[in-house]
Amino acid sequence: MYEKLRTHVLPQLIPSNSKVLVAVSGGPDSMALSHILWRYVQEERAKGISLVLTHVHHGVRKESDDEVHLVQDMAAKWETPCLVHRFDAKEYAKTMGQSFEEAAREWRYARWKEDMRKEGCTLLATAHHLGDQAETILYRLFRGSGTAGLAGIYPTRDSIIRPLLTFGKVDILNYCAQEALPYALDSSNAEPVYIRNRIRLELLPELEKVYNPRIQEVLGHTGELLRWDEEYLAQQVETAWQRYQIRDTAGIIGLSRDIFAEPAAILSRLLRRAAMLTTHEPRGLGYSYVTKIMGTGGRPGWRQDLPGLTVKITDEGIWFNCSALARGQLGEVALIHNQQQVGRAFPEIALDMGRWFVIPSLQLAIGVLEDWNSSSENGTFHENKHKVAVFNRDLLSELQGQLVCRTRREGDKMWFQGVGHKSLKKVFQEENISTKERNALPLLACGAEVLWIPGVRQSGLCRLDQNAKRVYCVLKPQGSGSNLNSL
Repeated sequence: MYEKLRTHVLPQLIPSNSKVLVAVSGGPDSMALSHILWRYVQEERAKGISLVLTHVHHGVRKESDDEVHLVQDMAAKWETPCLVHRFDAKEYAKTMGQSFEEAAREWRYARWKEDMRKEGCTLLATAHHLGDQAETILYRLFRGSGTAGLAGIYPTRDSIIRPLLTFGKVDILNYCAQEALPYALDSSNAEPVYIRNRIRLELLPELEKVYNPRIQEVLGHTGELLRWDEEYLAQQVETAWQRYQIRDTAGIIGLSRDIFAEPAAILSRLLRRAAMLTTHEPRGLGYSYVTKIMGTGGRPGWRQDLPGLTVKITDEGIWFNCSALARGQLGEVALIHNQQQVGRAFPEIALDMGRWFVIPSLQLAIGVLEDWNSSSENGTFHENKHKVAVFNRDLLSELQGQLVCRTRREGDKMWFQGVGHKSLKKVFQEENISTKERNALPLLACGAEVLWIPGVRQSGLCRLDQNAKRVYCVLKPQGSGSNLNSL
């Protein structure tokens, strides 16, 4: 296994001079991966690759303390940096209103992303293997996924690499035995409580016994074939998007009605993409809604309220309008800011660095500025009126083109160091913000990630490090100095 990885897999996944963060649970999969990568680094010193290990203590099982020591001892032996994080996974899941597995996974990846930033790592390595791939494909099949979901886990995507993805559990256990690697066994993995556990413990063994002893390998090959198809379709959709995308004077996303001449594979993806960009819901529209739109054939006059958005077809095109914006255009919505300002809902504002934008309905202005000094304002700085958040400029710059000011939406969340994500509803509850105020407060956000609620809380993302360059986000009364760009 190691020779195949060293010769064919790792050189493709890990460029020279990479710094790799390795997620290590202490189980056989991650311990084998860690050893393989450490061995590769030693044997290929000329490539200048280095490692950092990271381990998460979920605060659930009594064996977790032993697993921390196991990982730390291995890191010390290899003279490799090791980061250990502890959090209460069950309480976090309860706070987020998610299943334990989903919440814990979200927290881990948020933590690893922060580790990569702090340690200067360019890649994150996880120990997903062929069994995980087969389990994922079956799980998504049962949920009705399309090609993108059935493509399974990608060997590399978004700076994450999975070197063991084509190797089975037996290969990994054999490697641990050959190298005399210690590892821990998570007893919860043997409990058929979660659906993924049941697929792994009950369904896959039955399929291997009755239908095909190589079912995991077959599913792995199926996933790879579908990834090829999906990558090609993604390229075609991007070309089609550039051809058909239109916007009205208010910036509402639309597509030319010519899209209905496209094959269903392209048409459905264009519709889901437009919906996703409108609602910022990454999963997009479900199958039934997509087919409902496709069934219109692009007939002008058709209109439908769907989850999170309104879709209508005119002679000019098919338009995707955020529901909150649609309601704001239909009539007055009571908005209360600091229990005193009433007005209309305002549409999402795309923010540019160094510019001010007015929110007329709230009589406020918001700006993202690299240099800001309250003394340079025309008038005195009032702490109860001006709200200021300070961010790490370099980190915030990565969000350029995505940073917006808007009101809250379903699915919004905030990330806090040492805690992970909290739903925006939970944050509002903790701060005793009334429902009317929640609907009124302007937010600084990137997708569903809320970075700042002026006068309430700032998330832990893009926070200042020592000596980091600053950028200021300022919310202030309209007309208190500066050149403002009206909404």
